[in-house]
Amino acid sequence: MLLKDKIALITGAGSGLGRAIAKTLAREGALVLLTGRRKETLEETEEILRQDGGRFRSYVADLAEDSQIAHLASQVLNDFGHLDILVNNAGISKEYSLLQMPVEVWDQIFQVNLRAVMLLTKAFLPSMVERHQGNIVNIGSGAALRGLPGSLPYAVSKAGVVCFTQTLGDEVRQYGIRTNVICPGPIDTEMFQKSAVRDFILSGGGDVFSPETVANAVLYLSSSLSEGMSSQTLTLRGFNRW
Repeated sequence: MLLKDKIALITGAGSGLGRAIAKTLAREGALVLLTGRRKETLEETEEILRQDGGRFRSYVADLAEDSQIAHLASQVLNDFGHLDILVNNAGISKEYSLLQMPVEVWDQIFQVNLRAVMLLTKAFLPSMVERHQGNIVNIGSGAALRGLPGSLPYAVSKAGVVCFTQTLGDEVRQYGIRTNVICPGPIDTEMFQKSAVRDFILSGGGDVFSPETVANAVLYLSSSLSEGMSSQTLTLRGFNRW
């Protein structure tokens, strides 16, 4: 029970990696706060947690909308007063080279993958500073470290998440708040299996990780197992490139 009595918010919790993170943290004693765009998928995650005996609360929110991000943070703080762990997991990908990319796609991807991370973190930081306690785990990507041809806006937005995490960690270290980022290679999720660059990634070799393996890395960073570790990038790859 590494996270007994901790309150953890997980974005993108309705499917894939977010659902696996919710299961893992709940099994370690956390009260998990699930958020996602669709009530139906959140209810599916709820049922899995219910069968496991986990504790949870759900909040429907579209992270593409600033107003909904603000409302989500306000709801959580009104309901619980504070947040121990923030897992910025939600992300979207649309595969484009720069020549092909409509500028609107760049804005959409950066809104969810980077701006929402900043806004949610900024919303919860004051209460973490007040308590001199808090843990932020961001989900980056191997694409942030290596670049991913054919997926330019996704790769650059995730590189921004890495830099955001490293910089913020140094800013809030004095308050006892830790922030780290995980950069996994390919994960066996619906988003990866439908990706237009899937074959390119697989052609290099290496492993496709299960969501549960990456969720264990989130557990490591959000628990006392990684005590003192902050401003760091944890990479999960089975091969030199991917």
